[in-house]
Amino acid sequence: MLHTFVNAIQGVLVILFVLMLGYFLAKYRWFDSKVSDLFAKVVVNVSLPLYMIANLTSTFTKSELEHSAKGLLIPFLSILLSYSVAVMLARVANVKAHRRGLFAAIFSLSNSIFVGLPMSLALFGDVATPYTLLYYMANTTIWWTLGVYGIIRDNREENQKVLSIDTVKRIFNPPLIGFLIGVVLVLLQIKLPKFIFDSFKMVGGLTTPLSIFCVGITMYEMGFKNFRFDKDSMLVFLGRFIVTPFITWLLAHFIPVPKLMRDVFIIMSAMPVMVNSAIISRVYNGDYEFATAMITYSTVFSVVIMPFLMVLIKII
Repeated sequence: MLHTFVNAIQGVLVILFVLMLGYFLAKYRWFDSKVSDLFAKVVVNVSLPLYMIANLTSTFTKSELEHSAKGLLIPFLSILLSYSVAVMLARVANVKAHRRGLFAAIFSLSNSIFVGLPMSLALFGDVATPYTLLYYMANTTIWWTLGVYGIIRDNREENQKVLSIDTVKRIFNPPLIGFLIGVVLVLLQIKLPKFIFDSFKMVGGLTTPLSIFCVGITMYEMGFKNFRFDKDSMLVFLGRFIVTPFITWLLAHFIPVPKLMRDVFIIMSAMPVMVNSAIISRVYNGDYEFATAMITYSTVFSVVIMPFLMVLIKII
């Protein structure tokens, strides 16, 4: 059990270290808001799409992708059900109107790749990678469609049309297109030339550090005095660490999957708030300060909650 605790804590501390590095580099004027905006554009438009293509094509074969299709039901359904709970809860609990789409997204969707993949490898080993990527597939599909759509709606003006060509273009953004290209390449069994794959992997490797640097810069710009726990924050914690994992665990009783797959899905569903939520909120003029606070709080809190959750799933 002690080994489980140590591995879980170390997986999150890696993210915290890079985040604080970004914070201090901003404090010493190496980074500023213009740099943060540039990093965000590079991640969304270049590194993340290439990262998805490289990861999918190197992790899955066609048969593995097809064989794992049944398991995809659990993450897709759990996230969609959790998102529905969040939408209803946002109205009942009077969540601020300008952040309701963001609230629903970070309540139900997790950091399944930046924190989730390292955490999964630390807790379960390489054998868990395909299951981690399965959850990631569901998570990223819903994020770049329903999640981003909700954030766009948060910022709409009174006379702005929600369903428009411009909105559709924003939803079918570079990261989602990169994800779809990766799936198609796997299904068609097309292998990228080595120099292209290596190039995609190298550029894709920028995604995690640049994303976390953006969060660290925003933390410095906001100042810790602006980080406040409020009702909305507590509800996000409820979604991240209780509601979504519970729904995932419940669905596994009705959709039989291997125990390892179930355990990985539960852990992935309880990951901290997505780092991309702050970037996308910033790009689309959403409440990125709230997103940044939730990323920070949930990442820090996961240091405490993850070891206990890991022990719990060993029991159940």
